[in-house]
Amino acid sequence: MSSLSGYDSEACGFDSISQSKRLETSTSTQTSEFGEAGIGCQTNFSKDCGSLASPSELKAEDDILKEYPPPGLNAFLRKVVPGMLEQLDQTDREMLYNSSDSEEEEAVVAKLVQEMKVNKDTPGLGSGDHQTASVLSLTWSSAGNSLAVSIGQTQHERWCEHEGLIRVYTVRRTAGDKLVHSIDISEKNCVTVVKYHPSVAALLAYATSSGEVVLCNLRNSGNLNEGMQLTSPAGCHGTRSVSALHWADASLANMFLTMQIQNTGKRRGASDQILISAGSDGTLNVWQVNSNLKIFENVVSYSLNGSKKVPAPDISCFDFIKSYPLRPCDEKVADDVFVVGTKSGSMLLCQVKAAHRIVDSKMLDPVYDMLDAHGTCVLDVAFSLQRPGIFASVSIDSELRVYDINQGSPLKVICLDVPVSCMSWLPNNPCVLVLGLARADKQLVRLYNVSGGRTVPVEGLAGCGTVTAVAVNQSGTCRIAAGDSESNLRIWELPARRIRLTNEDLEF
Repeated sequence: MSSLSGYDSEACGFDSISQSKRLETSTSTQTSEFGEAGIGCQTNFSKDCGSLASPSELKAEDDILKEYPPPGLNAFLRKVVPGMLEQLDQTDREMLYNSSDSEEEEAVVAKLVQEMKVNKDTPGLGSGDHQTASVLSLTWSSAGNSLAVSIGQTQHERWCEHEGLIRVYTVRRTAGDKLVHSIDISEKNCVTVVKYHPSVAALLAYATSSGEVVLCNLRNSGNLNEGMQLTSPAGCHGTRSVSALHWADASLANMFLTMQIQNTGKRRGASDQILISAGSDGTLNVWQVNSNLKIFENVVSYSLNGSKKVPAPDISCFDFIKSYPLRPCDEKVADDVFVVGTKSGSMLLCQVKAAHRIVDSKMLDPVYDMLDAHGTCVLDVAFSLQRPGIFASVSIDSELRVYDINQGSPLKVICLDVPVSCMSWLPNNPCVLVLGLARADKQLVRLYNVSGGRTVPVEGLAGCGTVTAVAVNQSGTCRIAAGDSESNLRIWELPARRIRLTNEDLEF
């Protein structure tokens, strides 16, 4: 170290430049060999613990906690569990079809609940001739616990000279939930139609072959002969037979009651109802009725085709459109439309608000269109309960038609292979009709799918005879009542939820 100088000189630099030229080279390497290593582990730990205590070890202030099961539990379960299991079994049977992908429709089994002769102890019916009394009309109460049956003669040579009878049957739990005869209502002429109010269970209306319309309040059924019956004015249908009755729903009733207030200036009562009757003389009468205030007044009278120089139609049936305020806007239809069927086969489309005055008459003519007619007498017409503006009609030649009020020609024309006498829509099924058969030798009632044009297979509706009236009730279980020309009444219980419907059927 002593040889080193302590002088610090300035730094100097120089460029490093090679004097010889060399070739540029590049190399690269790649290997396909690699290795991977990993270690995994899982730990599971479980522990079961249990304890057992005797009632004596429980430190409970209440001695009842030391008892298991609690007092009365076993008796309660023995009472409740059988009914619950039976209801669960019934629900399972009804919903079995939902899990089936088979294209073959499973037959539904209807249960015959009751069968009876309704003309027992009625010596006055059929007197003077050898005809057997028949069931003329049926109607269920809104609660489904009462059935009114009209018994009389279906044919008259000139005018009716027979006595009429209405028998009211009530469901009694003491009789095993079967119908029990409760009251009789007698008339001097045959009762052509009976109709319970759709929401007021005690109100029963009926009409006779002599043109009378009668209202009964069955709340105090023992006082029917003491002023509990209200009768329409004499000659309201020209003393001709009344062929059909209809109770107005809330929206239609409000329309007619408002019309009555404008015409008379009288205030309406809270329990006022609207009843509509149709006669063989081609007239429809709208009645304001109130059994509590003893009101039976005419609101308006219609004469079909009264403004035209044509004979008055012989009305055989009519029905008003079903209106629902909560329908979508694209499904809204007029709520005052009704259709009338006649014995000549004509189909008349009418509207309350479009009715026009008849010259030199207080009546109105509501007809605004004529649909394609049937070839023979129209037995029944009924608007669909689900599809707005759609209705079905059936004629005496077993021709079933489906109409839309927005077009004159029918949507469907179905020629049935059996004679039909009456029909009714099956509630909660948008496209199924209940048909009463005439001169049946195997099956008295048939269910028909008008959307698919096929018969719904139902077993248990066997019988022979001529069905003259059918009525369907959907209060709880679905019950079908059918009366025939021999005064036989049959009640079937139908598992309607088991009827299989396709997507096309639901969109009908």
